[in-house]
Amino acid sequence: MQQPEHSSSNSVLYLVAGVVGVALMLGAYFMQINAEADRQRQSAAERLTLCRQVARVASVTAFGGADVRDTCEQLNEESKKASAPL
Repeated sequence: MQQPEHSSSNSVLYLVAGVVGVALMLGAYFMQINAEADRQRQSAAERLTLCRQVARVASVTAFGGADVRDTCEQLNEESKKASAPL
């Protein structure tokens, strides 16, 4: 009658299953955070590209070009700060 050894092996199995489950949940969580950061970076790049296009048009038409360029520079600085590694 070796019942206690069987109980011990089940405990190890449950521990391993728990550790794997926690690792999977953490992995999914970090993937979600990374995907959100990628979306934000993509959005910032699109805004900066659009701003530069507007600045080009504004400089050609000589209508508020300096203000638009300042705004683009601010967007550029913010995107650099946001993408800087921690």
